[in-house]
Amino acid sequence: MANFEAECIERYFLAPGSTGPIASVYVADDDLLDIFGVDDLEQARKRLIQTLPHIDILKQRFSGDVAPRKGNAPDYVRILVFLCWMQTTKTRQPGDRDFRDDLLAKQLNEYFTGFPMNGLDLMWEHLREFLWREHRIELVLPENIPSHISRIGRTLQMAFPTWRHKVELRKARDLVPPERLLDPLTVANKIQTSKMRGDTMQSFVYNFGKFDDARKRGVREYMETPFWQAWYSIVAEQAALEDIEVAEGDFGEHELFRVSPLGDRVAISTPEQALKFIPKPLGKLVRNGIVFLESLGFGRYLAGTSPSNILLMKSSKLSECDPDAIRSVAGLNADWVVATFRKQVGGGSQAAGVPREFGWRDGIRVGGAYLGRTPLAPVITGPMPAAIRVEKNGKQIDMVRRDDGLSFKDGIHSGTFVARSNRENREILLVPRANEVGELRRLSFDFSREISEDEFHHETVPSLVSTVEEWSGNRVPPCEELVTIGEALYERTARGLSFSEAIEIVQRGMPADDRPSEWDLVRSFSDAGWLEMTLLRHFPVRRILQNPLMAERVDPDLVRISGPTPIAVLERLHAAAGAAGAKVETWHGPSKWALPRYTVRCADERVRRDFIERMAISEKPTPKLALAEVGDPDGVHGYQVIGRLDERHGFFAVRYDNKVADGLYRLERKESRNPFLYRSVIDGKPVKTFVSPSVAILAHQLRGRGPLFLHRHGILQAKRPRVLLPSSWARWVSDRALCNAAPGLSDGTWRYQYAIGASSLAAVSRLVPVEEHAAKGGTEWIDRFLASASNRGRAIHDSKSRSTRIARVMPAKR
Repeated sequence: MANFEAECIERYFLAPGSTGPIASVYVADDDLLDIFGVDDLEQARKRLIQTLPHIDILKQRFSGDVAPRKGNAPDYVRILVFLCWMQTTKTRQPGDRDFRDDLLAKQLNEYFTGFPMNGLDLMWEHLREFLWREHRIELVLPENIPSHISRIGRTLQMAFPTWRHKVELRKARDLVPPERLLDPLTVANKIQTSKMRGDTMQSFVYNFGKFDDARKRGVREYMETPFWQAWYSIVAEQAALEDIEVAEGDFGEHELFRVSPLGDRVAISTPEQALKFIPKPLGKLVRNGIVFLESLGFGRYLAGTSPSNILLMKSSKLSECDPDAIRSVAGLNADWVVATFRKQVGGGSQAAGVPREFGWRDGIRVGGAYLGRTPLAPVITGPMPAAIRVEKNGKQIDMVRRDDGLSFKDGIHSGTFVARSNRENREILLVPRANEVGELRRLSFDFSREISEDEFHHETVPSLVSTVEEWSGNRVPPCEELVTIGEALYERTARGLSFSEAIEIVQRGMPADDRPSEWDLVRSFSDAGWLEMTLLRHFPVRRILQNPLMAERVDPDLVRISGPTPIAVLERLHAAAGAAGAKVETWHGPSKWALPRYTVRCADERVRRDFIERMAISEKPTPKLALAEVGDPDGVHGYQVIGRLDERHGFFAVRYDNKVADGLYRLERKESRNPFLYRSVIDGKPVKTFVSPSVAILAHQLRGRGPLFLHRHGILQAKRPRVLLPSSWARWVSDRALCNAAPGLSDGTWRYQYAIGASSLAAVSRLVPVEEHAAKGGTEWIDRFLASASNRGRAIHDSKSRSTRIARVMPAKR
């Protein structure tokens, strides 16, 4: 209860009060879901009521019999927050208007007709005095209170948006042309020239002012204001304005979302689930089973009505098409696919895009600023790109011209930049790095909510030996693009990030050529311990979470750092090590796309303890020993097959040969929120079921025959598409060699590589079959002799290759 009280003070008074006076309290339903960590609003409502004092004490607070004492800290803020919320919640019935009989009585199941409410003003005035005395925050309380609501007037006027505010918004909505309902300038002008009716408009005026200030600052900050949220909910009562968005998955499948004009993304499993939220012309296409898709870039597509060669269509419609006209097909679910045709479908030319409004966009938000590292820095766009100029400190700076605007030149930019066009200004603040994420802000992995991408391999290792071993390969510093991508992913994954959005960030951050697969690069962040890739238990979508920073003692004088290490964390790492008398060591990876590893060299145990205390990081937990393949042997009920793994290309295809029974199948349970399942069927072996696609592919290939990995000169790489070590195993391999896995060039092709030492290789080979690369022109029996552990260090002359070859030497432990 005390924690909830502190949360209310921080969220609704201290945080907004840091930017100016407070004249309103906006308690959204989503706030309660976030605070109480639940998905159901009714459950959150019950939790909120449970935080309130007993009904007898609550009545004494309402009546003023128990008044706050002057000088004491408030212990009643949760009551005021509850009263503001009950006036604005979506659970409020439309006809409920009376504060005592309708709102309070129905929430608390108690009779309040004629009940005195003298204590409400006492609490508000005590809170105003406390905020000013302790925090120098001004709480503006309404002074003009009509006599008929004298006891509850301030509480009515502080809440937003109440039914009175919604009445005013509906009147304004009816005066705005339908095509301009979501134009912020039109809305601002209409509100400013409208006469406000009613007695409780203080919070309306206050929240509109916050919206108008945000609108004037440019970009899209106004969308986050309470006023715009309330305005959109009123507009949505009559107009269906949401879009359908398709995002590419990691193995060729796709995910489906409906996206509101506010930018909120809601995952859906079929286009039919969005029918009541989308415009009628688009809904007609959905009902007909053929929807045109417009490419937004970075693996994302927007549903529209203009002809296109990329279509979201029903499988039955696809079967009617000429196979020669189809370029590619990827499954969405059992009924819908995403198909690309060789020519445009529907005839005509693609409609020209509507000119974009003047403003900064496509940036990575860092607090109140944006990341200023190209190519992930924001761009300035507008209807007249040639008229745009950008200034810093009053001086014009050179920008790179694009089709629709201007982007910053390559490099790192920081400071305040102002874009000017046709007497309009758009200001933006850029910073060179991400902010360090504290434990309170970071959304941690919750086993009850998510399933790790590693599934049953999560937090398991091939061997319990964790000491460092030498790796003799070449180490390469990371490229600047990788550092930029790391800063962006670190900032965006603090509260969780969808996999498709992570792919988009990586695609934007990589160069146009000489680049590895974006899928492999995202995987390298997971294998480096920065991220945890998960699958939601109650919805078939993937989400990326950020791992905590941890330390592990591996030698008497060495501490190994695990977890994300962006620039801000590195600065603190060096500062804490220097203050403790320790030294930070940097270990680069096998390619420029590999994230570095860091260790801290300590002179003695006292220095090590001092360093750990200064960093305030936890010790890495003890892992469990891994098993090669587990899987679920139970049957699958209520699921149907929606795809089978194309082992040659490494994705789940919706069109395959039914004559072949063996394979790895992707299953979906209709009309449920269960995640997809993957079922391995091999003749002569028991059927196994998995939840993680990457684990399913590894296990399915493992249940077959032949080696899955190839080892050559200290590098381990897969021999088959999409076969990867579980991230927990890859992190253990990286811990031992101090070298992260990453894409690297092999015979002119980008392939995913693990830098691995000899003893680590032996442990991994116990779990998955590994083939040793034979030297070109070598003799077969000599290759077997050199691969034998008993012959390590011995030399032998190979007459075929005319060279003396030496068996690998077991490196000494550090």
